[in-house]
Amino acid sequence: MKIRAILTAIILLALASQATYCATCPVPPSQPGQKIKVLFEVGGPVHDSKELPALLKKVLEDTGQFAVNVTDNRDEMAQPAIDKYDVVLIYTTGGALTEAQEKGLTSFVENGKGVVGIHSATDSFKNSDAYWKLMCGQFIGHGGGTFKVKITGKSHVIVQGMSGFEITDETYRHKFHPESKPVVLMRREEDGEPASWVQYVGKGRVFVTGLGHGKPAWENPAFQKLVERALLWATGKINP
Repeated sequence: MKIRAILTAIILLALASQATYCATCPVPPSQPGQKIKVLFEVGGPVHDSKELPALLKKVLEDTGQFAVNVTDNRDEMAQPAIDKYDVVLIYTTGGALTEAQEKGLTSFVENGKGVVGIHSATDSFKNSDAYWKLMCGQFIGHGGGTFKVKITGKSHVIVQGMSGFEITDETYRHKFHPESKPVVLMRREEDGEPASWVQYVGKGRVFVTGLGHGKPAWENPAFQKLVERALLWATGKINP
């Protein structure tokens, strides 16, 4: 019996060593009690919709992967409140961070957790240079319409298996922090402007996309999948 058990263990280890990641396969749901805890910061002028965060919260929670807390309380980004989350998802406009909120968010990432910024996250908290550096890009203007997005960082796990797609959205333009180190994953086809990127900060991870202005964008399956995979990557559930 002992020999049989040893042989079984050897076979299982051999099979595990041959396993490969399938970027196009669905990610299996977490076990009960192991859902990714998401702090979803919303609110601010212009992008103050109640409908869009509720839409995305449902999409994410329906995967079985996430438990999402939607709030406009910025103190949730300060310690110790932020420490109970695995990742911060930001869809805000304007505003300012207090010293405690800025420190809480930056320490959160540097110590190994994640941030995912959607659209106007890059047009938020401009009093904070540390926040700009974290986001990499800062909003400087936009147009809008229906346009194509092409995948340029195909080796990165977030976009592996994804094809370019069409989306109706605003065409955000950014200036990039001189000390940030973004890895661009997507660009607009018409002008080559970065549409999504990632950055490693300390032990943590940051994903940002300029996409996501209104309901047509948020209902786009490619946008929804992008945010889902960004959250999984930011929390280390999938890795490059």
